Amino acid sequence: MEEQFLILKVSSICYTLYKPIEIIGQGSYGIVMKCKDRLTNEVVAIKKITDSYFYMPEVLREFMILKILDKHINVIRLLNIFRIKSFLYIVFPYMDYNICQYINEYHPNGLGYNLTKEFMSQIINGIDYMHRNYVVHRDIKPENILVTKTGLIKICDLGVSKMLCALSFKKETIMTPEMGTIWYQSPEMLLGTQKYGPEIDIWSLECMSGQPIITKETSIEQYQSIVKYFGVPIRDQKYLNKKIKKINKVVSIKYIESSTFKNVNMALNNYFPQWPIDLIEIVSKCLEFIPSKRKTTKSLLNTLYFVVNI
Repeated sequence: MEEQFLILKVSSICYTLYKPIEIIGQGSYGIVMKCKDRLTNEVVAIKKITDSYFYMPEVLREFMILKILDKHINVIRLLNIFRIKSFLYIVFPYMDYNICQYINEYHPNGLGYNLTKEFMSQIINGIDYMHRNYVVHRDIKPENILVTKTGLIKICDLGVSKMLCALSFKKETIMTPEMGTIWYQSPEMLLGTQKYGPEIDIWSLECMSGQPIITKETSIEQYQSIVKYFGVPIRDQKYLNKKIKKINKVVSIKYIESSTFKNVNMALNNYFPQWPIDLIEIVSKCLEFIPSKRKTTKSLLNTLYFVVNI
């Protein structure tokens, strides 16, 4: 009954522009409706929020970045935004699933070699476009990777994204730590560094599997589990900690000598035994413990894994 009331309420407001179909999400900000554009017949998703939410810094920043990133097929586009009384309506293309939902619905036993390559290519191309426009996403995770029934991917939710000036983009720039979901955060982010760049998005590409490899409740537990599970050498732990201490003056952490596996490759092979060797090699390059050693989006796209057609 409540859902019917909400549909009728939204329908009366948006009737002239969009035809409501169903409610697809609700939260503290308001509701999200699946609608059809009456002029173009395009199916869209409309987020209805209050004025007070609109003026929150992360929302304003997301609008600004979306206006800049409006020319790539793998990044969500802002189609329209309008205001009626005390509500704002934000219009996006409608997407059927996030990547977790898509895998569960169509490929519960895994995406397979070719589809995995296709999806990874789309995701990396979308992130590459963001990086070429000096934007760091900062919260790449399965919920923020949307998929249509036909397999088209779009990266969404740029609320914590950050735009840097061209001169400082590839340098260490002071930024806010503790962004995004800790399960997909890089080690330096988990330690609270305030100097990082596009390499943090590269680490988060592990989300391609649709499930996190390590799931701890706190940042330090997540960090220590990464070190132990991926067999990070003491020298690399010391190097990263020393580098971050120069920036943040953080308290020294305990170095971990014992490890579950000798290296990232072995850990990935154990966690994803169905993955082919070349895919494990690609992801292991994304999960380099030292940020400067991680592959860039450009170098990833130029590897044989993506260049050679099977």
